[in-house]
Amino acid sequence: MDRISVERGQSFLDDLASEHILNMPTARGALVPAAMKRPIEERPPAGDSALLRRDPEPLRASVPPAEPYPVAALGVILGEAAQALHETIKAPLAMCCQSVLAAASLAAQPHFDVLLPWGKLRPLSLFLLTVGKSGERKSGVDDVVLGAAKKQERDDLESYQVDLAAYELALDSWKQAADAARRAATSKKSGTAPATADDVLRAVQAVGEQPIPPVMPLRFLTDPTVEGQFKLMASAQPSVALFSDEGGLLIGGHALNSDNALKTMARWCKIWDGSPFDRVRAGDGAAILYGRRMALHQLAQPDVMTLLLSDRMANGQGLLSRCLVAWPESTIGHRHVERFEKPEDRREIKRLFAVLKTLMEVPPCTGKNPQELTPAELPLSGEAVDLAVAAQNQFETLMAPGADLAELPDRTSKALENACRIAGVMTAIDSGLAAREVDRPHLERALIIMQWYLREALRIRGAAAIPQSVLDAESLSSWLKDRDITMFRSKQVLNGGPSHLRNKPRLMASIKELVDNGYLLENDSGTVVDGVRAKFSWKVLHHVV
Repeated sequence: MDRISVERGQSFLDDLASEHILNMPTARGALVPAAMKRPIEERPPAGDSALLRRDPEPLRASVPPAEPYPVAALGVILGEAAQALHETIKAPLAMCCQSVLAAASLAAQPHFDVLLPWGKLRPLSLFLLTVGKSGERKSGVDDVVLGAAKKQERDDLESYQVDLAAYELALDSWKQAADAARRAATSKKSGTAPATADDVLRAVQAVGEQPIPPVMPLRFLTDPTVEGQFKLMASAQPSVALFSDEGGLLIGGHALNSDNALKTMARWCKIWDGSPFDRVRAGDGAAILYGRRMALHQLAQPDVMTLLLSDRMANGQGLLSRCLVAWPESTIGHRHVERFEKPEDRREIKRLFAVLKTLMEVPPCTGKNPQELTPAELPLSGEAVDLAVAAQNQFETLMAPGADLAELPDRTSKALENACRIAGVMTAIDSGLAAREVDRPHLERALIIMQWYLREALRIRGAAAIPQSVLDAESLSSWLKDRDITMFRSKQVLNGGPSHLRNKPRLMASIKELVDNGYLLENDSGTVVDGVRAKFSWKVLHHVV
């Protein structure tokens, strides 16, 4: 494969002005791409034969085509590895880029923090979400990118079991010795004064320090509750990954159910910020964990990920503003091969593995507690700070009322910070543990990548923000189809339909969606349905597909 590179001589602002955000329409109505809009037609009255002949309108806006991921901006090590994954596995290129960036974030976050231009120190942790249909080879990409790290985790767990057994023996011996010393110190001897507390303390101290338990080498989490994650991070690695190629386990699991979603999202936001992980419980008291890091990458199917992307709490609480989302075009049907090739045999992927292995195996800097990370600081160079100032002002302008990013103030407000994190990750990958600062070229490339994420957020925003009435209409149509119902009245659904549609206002809103868009036709009053002369009833014309 030819070496990929970024065009030199073009600054972030030139790129922004000429190719990316600034050339987008500025009218508020143009924020949603044309392909996502549906023309409003004058509908024929109920009973008109023209309604029976016309095709129904789609209930959801279609997602317009995605722009190519700026893979060259990832640099030689990450970019060429992502390209090699795409060429061998045939998964979407953006999906491959998301996976290598997530793995790089996991490898870099225990070693470095980035010092933002305004003086705040932030982790190199990235939160990534990737949408891919079933059969898109999400697992194939993740298995390759994380295969070496997960194998190392398995090997380390075997060693951990040996170390744990040795620790338990040592702890038992220490307890016995301490008890013996305590008894000896407190035993009364003829003609001697009773032992004092200091005597007992000195006797126990003479036994030696209590053995320290080994650190559990678990790094990869799938569906932890906040409480479970706290317990794990208290005893396991201080740098963890919430990674899954089946995001439904997390999105539909205990962590994000209606009872836990708010506290889970709030805790993840605090971890992303680099804040301590604190917990106060009546049973086991208060505890606080410092120096912990978590990277996140969830790959999920469109219907599953849309639940999260359209969730009002996830948007309003701030979790999604921290996330970098990709919804690439499917490659299914275009994955023809001339020969089969193992991704692990590609030079570019071997090189990435070597870099990741070094960062993962080198013990990170810690304080007195081996589980409290004290990462090195990566400040921005002087030229990089100048670029950051210009970029921040540009982002601020684009958030003004009526401007192109006015509808994305949450994402745009964190765009520069996310760009600095990406630049820090790429610096750690390119320079390894010798990295000392984030230079202007790395920040330029990170800003190009960040522009892509902002455009991607605009592209999928309309498709992700699905009204409840549309979701209910799809559910009702599916229920009617499964039962081969061609004509119905509302009472049938209220009595025996889906539980969430046994609410009359909600049911009528879903029926209105289906009528307005040509899936149902309202019958004349008095039409006999299921042996009953109904005042209101509907005929099924089409099913939502």
